[in-house]
Amino acid sequence: MKKITGNFIRKSFGQAVTEYTKAIEEIGLWESEKYVFNKYFTDKDKSILDIGCGAGRTTFALYERGHHNIIGLDLTPEMIDSARELNKKRATDIEFITGDATDLNFTDNSFDYALFSFNGLMQIPKRANRIQALKEIRRVLKPGGIFIFTTHDRENNENYKEFWEKEEKIWAEGKEDERVYEYGDKTLPSGENGRDTFIHFPDRQEILECLKEVKLQLVEDFYREALIEESDEIKKFSAECRFWITKK
Repeated sequence: MKKITGNFIRKSFGQAVTEYTKAIEEIGLWESEKYVFNKYFTDKDKSILDIGCGAGRTTFALYERGHHNIIGLDLTPEMIDSARELNKKRATDIEFITGDATDLNFTDNSFDYALFSFNGLMQIPKRANRIQALKEIRRVLKPGGIFIFTTHDRENNENYKEFWEKEEKIWAEGKEDERVYEYGDKTLPSGENGRDTFIHFPDRQEILECLKEVKLQLVEDFYREALIEESDEIKKFSAECRFWITKK
């Protein structure tokens, strides 16, 4: 059985364009996203790289908030095609490009801010590849630049405690899905059309280790529901997650 690769991710999200495009109008920014953007993306003249932008939910919202020096980047060509169509319809001036977070086509010290929203970093298969993405993000950030991302949290959600206890036993017995790489990896049906998607569920310690390895400084992290009360609509769209604010 073949391992999960970038092609699997592209195909999965290529099937989700309609869902992600609808979210621009129907969901918009989460209250938790507004909180971190207001707190850390303080200078509207500074440059932003929106990684894993999808059809542009966060990109368009940031533009509307006055952040016009922004580039949206996504692995999936279909997502970028949709974002570019909306860019024309909205008469906004945003550059949307297809690109891979593990190999960013930008020079060193290009951006003041970067984000990887909606747990996108954890949808990169294999820890070594996620580390490479973090290294690339750090490389393209200017000194003192801020990088914000989210992860699902294996430890914090009591509703899934029994699930992860079973998963741990499965891995200990060598009965895990042969397509995945590490404990915490899962392929799950997702979205309106039940498409298969890959995501890694880390614990907090794993992320701290990754940040230390790539020399990104932790500024703040918080579990969303501990700080912000989101609407039922947003909770349905996006399961609980941890926000990470880091600095080069």
